[in-house]
Amino acid sequence: ESEQRIGTFNPQDLSNTAWSFATLGVRAPQLFDAIARESAQQVSNFNAQNLANIVWTYATLGVRAPQLFDAIARESEQRIGTFNPQDLSNTAWSFATLGVRAPKLFDAIVRESVQHIGSFTAQNLTNTVWAYASAGVHAPELFDAIAYESEQRIG
Repeated sequence: ESEQRIGTFNPQDLSNTAWSFATLGVRAPQLFDAIARESAQQVSNFNAQNLANIVWTYATLGVRAPQLFDAIARESEQRIGTFNPQDLSNTAWSFATLGVRAPKLFDAIVRESVQHIGSFTAQNLTNTVWAYASAGVHAPELFDAIAYESEQRIG
């Protein structure tokens, strides 16, 4: 029944529903197809956390949704300045995990991450560096910033 009512869901509803299923490891292909279609249509109304959570959900479950990821990449590039460190690292991790190429998005994440690297948790740093290495994205400025920040924390 949720698949039939998905058009009544707002971005928070879509994101939370998908996140809940992924957190429990529950695959529901018809529901995820419906969420992807509706989310792609509403993507301009998503906030940064919703954008990051929805791609995390699909990556966690290994579900490919090319049109959704394309829409989220474009929207995220435009609003990258509203992403916090967890949003940045989860977005990079999600695209890399599914092997989705989004060069402009990865460039935007580099620029934003470098500016706020001191606010990243150890997990954010690890996920971000893994994402870029896994995706084969050359980002020396980001790697230098992560290395410097890690050295400062290790002492």
